[in-house]
Amino acid sequence: MKQAITTLLILACVVALIGCKDKSDSVKDIQKAEPILSEPHMTEPNESPSSESPTNPNTDTFEIHGTVVHKNMEGGFFAIDGDDGRKYYPVNLAPSFRKDGLKVKVTARLSRDAMSIHMYGVIIEVLSTVAQ
Repeated sequence: MKQAITTLLILACVVALIGCKDKSDSVKDIQKAEPILSEPHMTEPNESPSSESPTNPNTDTFEIHGTVVHKNMEGGFFAIDGDDGRKYYPVNLAPSFRKDGLKVKVTARLSRDAMSIHMYGVIIEVLSTVAQ
């Protein structure tokens, strides 16, 4: 009986020591595999992805040439599909321009602090709109 307890005690110590083994190699492997998380790099709409972000994006405006589209998802809303393939969710599109299929030229700026349930494209604040 004494020998069985001694064997179990030694076995428990071996298991504990294996569990406490230096894991510095596996920590390095995990650090190599995980990307460093930082603020995402956003490019200006209608520019190539390789361009630099503006220094003050809240004051920079840009033009969008595209088509107003009505989406029936999430309660229904109007969006703009740019001719360049990008999608935009305008938070303040004037009612006179809320026509599915209407070609427009929009002057806008990114609305980075805004959130929406309409998870569709980049949220923008419309500054001016012209039908084409």
